Amino acid sequence: MRTLFTFLFLSLAMAGFAQKKNMKPMLGYDKIYPYKESAAGRIAKVEKLGKMGFIKEDGEELVACKYDNIYPWEKGRAKVEIAGKYGFIREADGEEYIQVKYDYIGPFKNGLAIITNLGRRGLINEEGTEVVPLD
Repeated sequence: MRTLFTFLFLSLAMAGFAQKKNMKPMLGYDKIYPYKESAAGRIAKVEKLGKMGFIKEDGEELVACKYDNIYPWEKGRAKVEIAGKYGFIREADGEEYIQVKYDYIGPFKNGLAIITNLGRRGLINEEGTEVVPLD
């Protein structure tokens, strides 16, 4: 009887804790990093089969786990990498607004960044438009 009571008590306590924390099982992720405030709400970087992405606190996927690396957010955007090529995603909606196709994207200065691809150089603006096409 005492064992049954202990089991029931622990089961109810665990269920109550999960409800209080609004915890939801996140199946399928190998690693979930701590949640942080962002323009999209509270999000966490996740890893799945060696690829990175982001999920919202409610478990909804913001950025699919398809990137080899996601660099820190800076001014509402993050540099992403797939197989040695780079692009950018937007923090507010997770959209890849600068396509992952460049060998290098430098830091933005005065609204512009140097890009290289296959030995050619150019400039992009913060919206992702090539203002000086690759030459």
